[in-house]
Amino acid sequence: MRNSEITADVRAFFTTYCTAFIRLDAPAIARHFADEVHVASETGKGVRIQVQASDEWRKTIDHLLEMYRAINVASAEVTAMSIHPVSSRLVQASLQWALRDGNRAPLYEFDALYTLARHSETFRIVAIAHNEIPQYRRCAERIGSRPRSPANPESAD
Repeated sequence: MRNSEITADVRAFFTTYCTAFIRLDAPAIARHFADEVHVASETGKGVRIQVQASDEWRKTIDHLLEMYRAINVASAEVTAMSIHPVSSRLVQASLQWALRDGNRAPLYEFDALYTLARHSETFRIVAIAHNEIPQYRRCAERIGSRPRSPANPESAD
């Protein structure tokens, strides 16, 4: 498989992933992940490392969507993407995301690194490293919403 075909597949993957987030569709978001996902989250005070099975990860997705609703996220856009194929079945992608509210006003931007694995015809996310939590907290404080973290919605870390 040529790199251009891999890149096209990865771009298509993130298009459906982004669409699922815009629709706040937790089942559709969850279908983009492997049965187990490794997550490294910059918290602003440290780095939280988690390994979650699909049922645990689905709860994290639900919490993340609650967070987005709390700050009125209406759109998510990939503003930069870099794709690094390791093979036709294993890819790393670096994305910069921009979130906007219902009036198209910017909420915040964050960076995320994804490791994608293709076990069949489709890629699935097997690992993420991101710096979203500090950006979310600053945004929530700015607009007067109580900050929550996706791994522990009651947490402030």
